[in-house]
Amino acid sequence: MSKEKKAAPEMDSFQAWAHKWGRFGTVIALIYMIALPFIVLSYFDCMPALGDVFNVGTLSILLIYIPVGFSEAISYTPILGASSYLTFITGNIMNLKLPCAVNAMKLTKKEPNTPEGEAISSVAVAVCSIMTVIILALAALLSSWVSGIFELEAVKTASNYLIPALFGSLTLGLFASTKSGNKVVKNGVMGVVPVLIIVTILSLLVRVTSGGSLFGMVGLLIMVMLPVAIISSRIMWKKGIIKVVDNEAKEEE
Repeated sequence: MSKEKKAAPEMDSFQAWAHKWGRFGTVIALIYMIALPFIVLSYFDCMPALGDVFNVGTLSILLIYIPVGFSEAISYTPILGASSYLTFITGNIMNLKLPCAVNAMKLTKKEPNTPEGEAISSVAVAVCSIMTVIILALAALLSSWVSGIFELEAVKTASNYLIPALFGSLTLGLFASTKSGNKVVKNGVMGVVPVLIIVTILSLLVRVTSGGSLFGMVGLLIMVMLPVAIISSRIMWKKGIIKVVDNEAKEEE
């Protein structure tokens, strides 16, 4: 006797609206980004030959950014939900949009993959995008007055630590929180231990053998580390090292 198929859960009205217009906006953005270079090149009659475009240099760039693009879509979409469309269209995901969306949901005490959480993250990403445009416009208008500040040695030194400080604070925030809805993950940090070990070994290997960095392997590493993290966490959960308990039970302890 065949089992009855479970009915697909109905999508919230906001989520349905966001996905509908998100897909529409993504298609428009793709057409714009692809068509604009061809329009400019055709207008100035300087269309390059295919051999000049698709060469070894192009292939090396694609090998970096194609895995990065896939890995970002796989890893960021579960957190951003319906706001992923606007996030991927506007860019600057890891250093701007994702921290803003995560912090907004944390401040409002809303969870990802819920209508409320996706509405909050959408507003956060939209406001972040508007503020970015405003700041860039002001920087362009005032560039002649403020350019001297960026030439100061202290500012140059501080700018080298902006990205590490951002990633460090974001990582610490993720490690510090083990709550997900009404559940709490006990010893959840243990799930990232295998990933940290593998990344450390690969980093040392690349540094020792070639003296280079892991920039070209970022996308591949993310795609490899995601299943490693999921599988290792599941094994630890089966072994009882990682436990998922109710939030009330955790507070009573």
